[in-house]
Amino acid sequence: MADEPQQRRRLAAIMFTDMVGYSALSQKNEALALALLNEHRNLLRTVFARHGGREIEAVGDGFFVEFPSALAGANCAIEIQRTLHDRNNSAPPERRVVVRIGLHLGDVVAQDTRVHGDGVNIAARIEPLAEPGGICLSEDVARQIQNKIELPLLRLGKADLKNIRMPVDIYRLVLPWGRKHFPGSERLAFSMRQRQMRRTLIGAGGLLVAGGLTGAWVWRSTRESGKLANNRIAVLPFVSMSASPDDEYFVDGMTEELISRLSRVKGLEVIARTSIASYKGTTKSIGDIAAELNVGTVLEGSVRTAGGKVRITAQLINAANDAHLWSENYDRELKDIFSVQSDIAQRVADALARQLDISATTRREAGGTSNVGAYNTYLLGRFHYNKGDVEGLHKAVEYYEEAISQDPSYAVAYAALADVHEQLAAYEADSLDRFPKARAAALKALDLDDFVAEAHTALGVVKTFYERDWDGAYESFERALALNPNSALTHNWYGWYLLFLREWDHGITELRRAVELDPVSIIMNTDLAGGLQHAGRWNEALDQSRRSDELDPGNPWALSTLAWGHLGNKDYQQALPVFQKLVDVVGRKPWPLSGLASAYALSGDAGRALQLLDEIKERSKGKPGQAYSIQLVYRALATRDERYLNDVYRWLNKAEEQRSVGLVFASSRWYDGYQSDPRWIAFRKKLGLPP
Repeated sequence: MADEPQQRRRLAAIMFTDMVGYSALSQKNEALALALLNEHRNLLRTVFARHGGREIEAVGDGFFVEFPSALAGANCAIEIQRTLHDRNNSAPPERRVVVRIGLHLGDVVAQDTRVHGDGVNIAARIEPLAEPGGICLSEDVARQIQNKIELPLLRLGKADLKNIRMPVDIYRLVLPWGRKHFPGSERLAFSMRQRQMRRTLIGAGGLLVAGGLTGAWVWRSTRESGKLANNRIAVLPFVSMSASPDDEYFVDGMTEELISRLSRVKGLEVIARTSIASYKGTTKSIGDIAAELNVGTVLEGSVRTAGGKVRITAQLINAANDAHLWSENYDRELKDIFSVQSDIAQRVADALARQLDISATTRREAGGTSNVGAYNTYLLGRFHYNKGDVEGLHKAVEYYEEAISQDPSYAVAYAALADVHEQLAAYEADSLDRFPKARAAALKALDLDDFVAEAHTALGVVKTFYERDWDGAYESFERALALNPNSALTHNWYGWYLLFLREWDHGITELRRAVELDPVSIIMNTDLAGGLQHAGRWNEALDQSRRSDELDPGNPWALSTLAWGHLGNKDYQQALPVFQKLVDVVGRKPWPLSGLASAYALSGDAGRALQLLDEIKERSKGKPGQAYSIQLVYRALATRDERYLNDVYRWLNKAEEQRSVGLVFASSRWYDGYQSDPRWIAFRKKLGLPP
């Protein structure tokens, strides 16, 4: 038997490249795709050779290359992107060649002409993180080249790479043509994990859904005059200048605090946090951001913390002409952070008052704390809350409760605790447990300070979905909006309250207002689509569902509203594959399966619907809160066979016993055919609603 090929370990720089859009182009124009692929291969191979790169493999439209050093690999990557950039400037759009590049320095196992091992795997996982036309590096590469190249490095944070046990710090090489705008001259820092989460919640593309074309036109029309385009302002994510990534939560908290404080300035419209989050680490210019969000001014800045001190730089920019309306530097003790935030908010308000016909008076701060430890703990809770997953929500509960233990008079922390319990009630369908906790926290916040808008919103949610106290809920939402008219979350919840009462036009108006205040939030956009479905505006609903899906392709909530939109338009064959994709994305949970089963039932395949219904019931055992998902399938079956109507009412009443959040959907136009049924009238009466 021949000896096995000898294996040797060595340190190597590994590069992976990928030609962006090649597969899609192959389907549209195979001949052009092949021509560009060959041109791309010839060009890259020439550059590899100049930097000592050894091509290990060419797979499809990508390359796997080894270099003798990190610097050689980085210089090669820079030359590739510079060469392609120059080429593309003179090429028509359909003939442009765009490449992603990932680079890692690590230990590899060499065998004959091949290399493998974690060093190779990490490089392969880094490449997809690069933007089209961009270069992403591991920290090992960044450390080797940081003082040997002229281009700046931007730290993206730690990334959890598939099949790699330890998170890897990722950096991006900032290419000259991509460096449109940076607040400050130092490296920017932001969390890759948050960035990936936000792609799920709000979409990484930054697509403007509501008022985009009009907003861009208004902004451009004022560009030359230098006047403010409108009274809308965006507070961009402040940049962390600290060496420790652990300070990120503090800097994110600064941004949120300023958004919250400016939201209480009379006459201002302030873009919500979730839409702002998509611009974290962006290289877009102030003008581009202003056009996308339809804002007249932008506040940006940076924060550095060290040794109990904080340095904050803030500047307010007129988006129409990039002129600075106000700027300030603060060097303070960390314990003075509250006064700094108040001062920045007031200075911004004063500067805008000089430009716009608004009052510079800010509503009083409500429910805060003077305890820096409690404030920091609260910010950690916000950091985990903003991750948008169940694990993050549970961590947020822990931090909010700890903040309250540090300062029992911290009303804002109580309001945040109420909100997170309500979110968990929706996520985990355990409202019988969560809503009483939310109510207690909201009432405690209001007992401490009746001016906390978020607590009034939380109480309105409890009164709507748990207590069915319609008059009390109305008063809570109205009070919350009076205190903070810029809260997208409040407008959204208030919209659903109105839809529960079948006040379609008013409810849709509130949901649209939420989108105006938070234009790239996937939640606000999908909720608007769902609200349009409830109101029976099927064509509008389907259009909005498609926009939501474009905002964040593959997002579960976007897929869900798109699938139900097809059902509402009786496009059953189009709904089925979308529901199946939803199940593939989130798993075989009761709520996506109920949609798939409903689609089969409405399309006439009752047998398949009943099979899925059995699976839903089996998966719902021991999990309260799934009754509404079960009745959805019975409702679909009942459209073709009235014998299932008794099952619809049986499971609706079970859902009411569980105080299911989903019961808001029972008020929708989907149930218009039930209006004269005595059982429906009795059920509405049970909810305290008119027939």
